[in-house]
Amino acid sequence: MGTGEATASWMDDAIGLRLRAFGEQLERELGSAATVRRRWVEDAGMVTDLIPVRADALPATWIDFGSGLQLEAGQGPGGFWEIDERDDQAVEFIESTVRAVVAGRVSEVFGPSRSRVEVIYADGSTTHETGYEGPRGCVPVPGWRRQSHKVTYRPYR
Repeated sequence: MGTGEATASWMDDAIGLRLRAFGEQLERELGSAATVRRRWVEDAGMVTDLIPVRADALPATWIDFGSGLQLEAGQGPGGFWEIDERDDQAVEFIESTVRAVVAGRVSEVFGPSRSRVEVIYADGSTTHETGYEGPRGCVPVPGWRRQSHKVTYRPYR
């Protein structure tokens, strides 16, 4: 335990406990198909990594800052959700998005200095997040999603 972890009382509140329980549940459900790793990162918070054994499946990471949450699921700069609220709705978003990633209902389109991750939920609804990197990512590229390489990630099992 890092020195900051001992002072982070929010880790044991209802949201912190719920996120920890979700990681433990995934660990039981997925067994040898994935590794769940929890670690304290100084100046960040509690980081939970979900790492699939399959190389063609997408890893996911969620971070509890105490003041907000973050979800990362993408190999490029896309798939980076910053969640300002630290509440039940935010945890539900993380849980449903991670479950879609585990089920292989996620794809990513790669373009010049950008990528877009699209997630399809169990009910058929979708969400997406586009990320950009470097100065080149600021330059508009009309039609890049149609003309780029798309990867559909596989389920964890």
